[in-house]
Amino acid sequence: MRVLVIGGGLGGLAVAKGLLDNGHRVRIYEHAEQLRDGGAGVTVWSNGTAALRGLGIPLQGVGRQLHSLRAMTATGRLLWEADLDEVTERLGSPTVEIPRRELLYRMAEALPSDVFRFGKRCVGVREFADHAVADFADGSSETGDVVVGADGQRSMVRRTVLGGEPARPTGWASWQGLTRSDLPIAYGYQTLNIAGREGHCGLIPAGEGLLHWWFDMPWRDDQAELTVADLRSVFTGWPEPVEELLASVSEEDLGFFPHIRHQIPKVWGGPRTTLIGDAAHAMPPAVAQAANQTMEDAWLLSCSLAHDGGRHPEPMLRDYEQQRRPRVAKVSRTAALTSAQRRTPLQRIGKFPRWIATRSQVISLRSGSNILRGLTPPSVSVGVA
Repeated sequence: MRVLVIGGGLGGLAVAKGLLDNGHRVRIYEHAEQLRDGGAGVTVWSNGTAALRGLGIPLQGVGRQLHSLRAMTATGRLLWEADLDEVTERLGSPTVEIPRRELLYRMAEALPSDVFRFGKRCVGVREFADHAVADFADGSSETGDVVVGADGQRSMVRRTVLGGEPARPTGWASWQGLTRSDLPIAYGYQTLNIAGREGHCGLIPAGEGLLHWWFDMPWRDDQAELTVADLRSVFTGWPEPVEELLASVSEEDLGFFPHIRHQIPKVWGGPRTTLIGDAAHAMPPAVAQAANQTMEDAWLLSCSLAHDGGRHPEPMLRDYEQQRRPRVAKVSRTAALTSAQRRTPLQRIGKFPRWIATRSQVISLRSGSNILRGLTPPSVSVGVA
């Protein structure tokens, strides 16, 4: 089949790799003039690394494999700590923190250069009995057997094919960055989450002295964005190394990201279209699963289209969606609930034993995953390494 992938982000590159490996002719249409390599770090959990392995995109030599996940209160009280080495052993795939740009470059290196078409902003998609057409802002059009919308939370493919409401704000936002740091945590193997009444902070080493950090706080779209000085004021007195980190960063390091969430549709496309990633299921970053769910989408869609069905792709597209929707809907609900629970008075939360925290991570990752559960569309039989 000839597959048109709209969007050149992580999801677009991942699905292109899987489809090319299965013998399809693929083109990626990206509205920017080059790969968009902004953003901070990406936590690739066991399901994400398994999906990338299934797509033939190994992560050896990049990022930082994580060994533990610790959560504590703003007063310094330990809530729980999970053993990510045990999670890796149980699920068969590690957790890696990697700069987003490095992950994007690793994916791009796995693709032939002629797969990319830059400066192509999609303005609509049309479906016919035997083909689909993507229309672009420059007046050109491209014809294919299938169109995959990998064009993010404001997806034009979704709007054209499904209509409906856009993703809605959740009432929270993140201020985050990826900076080189002298702090010991930047050279360790532990992710640290700190929760307080004012907000939430996270710090994760991303390799080579890079530290991915973020601050989540309640936010409305009529409020001004916070500055580094604002963050220093709000998070004064928090446990080490929060104040030390904020003293070392500047306004140029600070990225602002409002949290949003989609209503996940029952069907993600038409007879010759479907969606992956944020185009289908944008969610809050509270459980750091958005990119991982996108990788699972790309892997499963590639499996679904593993055999030639160019004349009638719709059953394969719907199989993919029916397998993915329950899993990603569960993760989206968990992310929304986790965001809401950040308002819970922390003195009511007791300390969890390490084995419970570790087992909870295993159960949570497996329950929201297709690849870790060996779930594929009925027409496909794929083993999991």
